[in-house]
Order: sequence, then C-alpha cells, then structure tokens
Amino acid sequence: PGVFCLLPSRLHRTGPKVGQRISVTIQTATLGRTGLEVSRLGVGLVQLGHLSLDEAARAGHNLGAPLDAGVNFPDTAECYRNSEALIGKTVAHRHSEFVLATKAGHAVDEDFRRVPSENWTAETVRDSIDRSLVRLKTDCVDLFQLHADDISAPPPDDVLQAVMDAKDTGKTRFLGYSGENEDAEWAVQSGLFDTLQTAFNLVNQRRLRS
Repeated sequence: PGVFCLLPSRLHRTGPKVGQRISVTIQTATLGRTGLEVSRLGVGLVQLGHLSLDEAARAGHNLGAPLDAGVNFPDTAECYRNSEALIGKTVAHRHSEFVLATKAGHAVDEDFRRVPSENWTAETVRDSIDRSLVRLKTDCVDLFQLHADDISAPPPDDVLQAVMDAKDTGKTRFLGYSGENEDAEWAVQSGLFDTLQTAFNLVNQRRLRS
C-alpha cells in the first residue's frame, strides 16, 4: 500500500507536476508485545474530536484516506471530545482493517471538561471503557491504554485492577500505558502493559538515553 499526496504548486519547477500522485511505501512494525502488525505511521485523533457529529462526512474522509493508504493505527481517547463517536459513526464497519487504540483515566463531564477530583479512580476507568465501546460501536478494542498525562504513576491498585478486568472480560485485547519520563519507566518496569506510548521526536529523545 502507499500514501498518496497532492504536491503544492511551488514544487512544480523542480519536482512532479501539480496534482500528480506520488506513492510512498508504508512500513510496518510489531506493536510492543501484542504481536499485532501496525504501520509505523499512526494517526493521532485529538484534533478530529473538535469536529461536530454533524461533520461526519468530513471525519469519514479524514479517517478513511489513511486507511485506504495502508495506515492502520488510529489512536484516540475518551477525552478527545467527539473523536470516538466519529470513529464509530464512520469507520466502525472497517475495524478488521485497523488496530483500534483508545485511552482512559481522566474524568470528563458531558462537555468533555476535565473533572480532576475523579481522575484515576476505578469507577472512572470502568465507566470510561464502557462508554468508549458504545461510542466506537464495538464490543472490544484492540488496545486500551491507561492515560497518564498530568497524573503521576503508579496508579492505585484498584485502578490497575479495573484495567486488568477490562482485558479479562474481553473488552480489550491488549493493555497499554500512555505517559512520560519516570511514569513511563514505571510502566515498563511493572511488566503489566503490552505497549507504551510516550513522547519521542527531534527535540525530545530522552528515551534513547534511558
């Protein structure tokens, strides 16, 4: 499979013609300890969540185009506003084509505003997983990740148990952790998670040194 893009006009003099499609091979890799094969290029969907549910056609294009090109790793979270619901509304029928990853841990109200006092409780995690399944229109996600963000590890034992229960009851195939720095190191050392999502870019390469 390939990713196709339209070249901007400023490249016309030195590269392919405007509007010409170029094909790029999508590389894949095994995702952590899951054994799942995913594209090295994923799709973070926090911005998708800012679309309204009435903009499903636009969301469907934004989600469908990467899938058509072979990018099979969309990543969302319950706190990404309408992101999960738009996935369920537009590409749930194509779940067999991609590895579906979501996250929970932060409590949000009906308007997706944070409720810090309810962060990282067992009830928050359990309710979040159940809401995600409804929004995503699936009985099981491929990867459920505990969302750390501004909360420090380790989580309380009952939160960890709620996460493990999600796997034991078939609501997720694998478990992951999303966090940074010392929290990410704790997640790896705990041995509880199949994947780790953490920052890594040209500026932040701390993971190479740890």
